[in-house]
Amino acid sequence: MRSITFNAAIAAIICTAGCHLGFAEHPKEGSVDFGAKQRPDIKSSQQIEAFKHVFADIAEKVTPTVVCITSTKIDTVMYQNPMQQFFFGSPFDDFFGQPQGRGGRPDVQKQEQRSTGVGSGVIVSADGYILTNNHVVEGANEITVKLNDDREFEAEIVGRDSLSDVAVIKIKDKVSDLPVAYIGDSGKLRPGDWVMAIGNPFNLNSTVTTGIVSAIGRHTDGTSLYQNFVQTDAAINPGNSGGALVNIDGELIGINSMIYTRSGGYMGIGFAIPINMAKNIAEQLIYSGKVSRGWIGVTISDMDNTMRDAMGMKSRRGVLVSDVLSGQPAANAGIKSGDVILSINGQATGNANDLRNTVAAIPAGMKIPVVILRDGKEQTLSLTVADRDGKNAVASLDEKESGGSGKASEADLSKKFGMSVSSISADVRDRLNLPDDAQGVVVSDVDQKGPAADKGIMKGDIILAVKTPDGSLITVNDPKTLKSAISRVDKGAPVLFKIQRGRAVLFVAVRAG
Repeated sequence: MRSITFNAAIAAIICTAGCHLGFAEHPKEGSVDFGAKQRPDIKSSQQIEAFKHVFADIAEKVTPTVVCITSTKIDTVMYQNPMQQFFFGSPFDDFFGQPQGRGGRPDVQKQEQRSTGVGSGVIVSADGYILTNNHVVEGANEITVKLNDDREFEAEIVGRDSLSDVAVIKIKDKVSDLPVAYIGDSGKLRPGDWVMAIGNPFNLNSTVTTGIVSAIGRHTDGTSLYQNFVQTDAAINPGNSGGALVNIDGELIGINSMIYTRSGGYMGIGFAIPINMAKNIAEQLIYSGKVSRGWIGVTISDMDNTMRDAMGMKSRRGVLVSDVLSGQPAANAGIKSGDVILSINGQATGNANDLRNTVAAIPAGMKIPVVILRDGKEQTLSLTVADRDGKNAVASLDEKESGGSGKASEADLSKKFGMSVSSISADVRDRLNLPDDAQGVVVSDVDQKGPAADKGIMKGDIILAVKTPDGSLITVNDPKTLKSAISRVDKGAPVLFKIQRGRAVLFVAVRAG
């Protein structure tokens, strides 16, 4: 530690009271020249010169088309002042006519409780139609729109679509001169393209941020939303939702929707709904009040390399059919659980999200070809698309098999996969809350260091079927059937298990260890 003398310490204390540390006198005001006389001699190309003001020019033209949306939710709450217990219900109430409710106290009163949220929107027509996110206006009883020029209007909801997070609102007043965003083509976007996000983060109106397109065709896990996000590193924060994402030509190419964050704020990953999708949904909401989507009635999942090996696939494209709903288009066309959909209506299926969006865009009633892979062979089936209307979301499995009894070889299953199974007895049905006609075998134990646990198989899962590399999908009626199927599997070979977990049906591929 550095020491300091007593005199130096006293001087330091004195200096804090006004010592000028060596300045005997100050120079004459204006006698000091600040900064160099000439700019740095930097050769700027004509492209850079032209680029200097491009974002400012875009912001000047586009910002007036982006509005601030304040949505208010009004709830009715039951209210009673806790101090009333000290002033009501006394013995004198009967003499002085004090109004009473139950128990000698005044009745509970109703009171309105208002909560507000702030988001953004984009004007897409001169007469007041505004594109925004569903979550910005969902449940709102009152909507106020504030323009960039500080004009304010009341608005009403035209339509909402929770599955895409798109909503359309309209200004109630009769207007015809609003600034309107120019709608571009999000299908032409490429990673690396310059973009600008405009919105009202944290209620800071008309905030402009820039970045690039980080990726296209993004989707997030754990949701049933129809997604095809444009990912950007332009700063997007709470309040930006529903705002504009524009390209370097000032064209609207996305509606800002969500962010990836661990802090609640910007972390460099934002997502926007591509304008081609948002426009299609908005037009349906405006003209018909609802969104129609194609539906074929299957549960699907992406495939990893182990699954592809188990299915004997050489191609990396394709989506696995986990479950087929009875009475729906896929079942009627002959599609089965365990099939791999390679293409639909001529479009190759890269992943489950692509397939979901492709089907949604096909009009109901249209007859289309579906190419599947079954038992290592391609087949083309004909399917008539239905309309997703909510009622189709509930259906039962098409096939019903009888159960069995007994136990599989503990040594064989444990050695190869690190798990044990048993029959679905009455006791198991009660403990797992299974129906009386439950089929398959139940996973009774899982070695947490084994191959099955590594791929996510859990105790209590129901194994419905199994597929080995040299065979087709075999229904598992009892532990003996499962033992017979895996007895021919060599170490390292992939085995596909069809599993029921709760109400969900999924496929899990595990390599024998």
